[in-house]
Amino acid sequence: MKTSQTLFNQTKLKATQARLEVTDILLKNPRPLSHQEILKKLPQNFDRVTLYRNLNWLLKNGLIHRISGEDRARYFEINHQFIQSNEKYRSSRKIAPDNHLHAHFNCQNCGKFFCLDDIHPKFKLELPPKFIFDTIELTVKGKCSRCQ
Repeated sequence: MKTSQTLFNQTKLKATQARLEVTDILLKNPRPLSHQEILKKLPQNFDRVTLYRNLNWLLKNGLIHRISGEDRARYFEINHQFIQSNEKYRSSRKIAPDNHLHAHFNCQNCGKFFCLDDIHPKFKLELPPKFIFDTIELTVKGKCSRCQ
């Protein structure tokens, strides 16, 4: 398993202690986490604003992506596509920060999100002229194995 320091070294992005701590939490969790869940796992001296700023920086630089929940909450996870292709990313900067090509499962009972890494949707997307999309999200809803 990669550590946040290794990831920052490989990508040549500037590592700060706060960025490393947030990235480590996301690397260690197998499912997307909400802002509140991340905050609970951070040291007590870490405030909400610092977390927001760091999540936004990580998003902008492609290290993580976010998923929007029905409850308006945002969930964050490591952008594994970024990790696998960081050489290409560094040289071209063409991978969109929020670009992740797999589906998610949202449990309607507990509210947790899970990555469905084996589901890679392919879209033939024909938008009207001069329309450009940034993100496509595919979320499967139901009950997770724990809530059934």
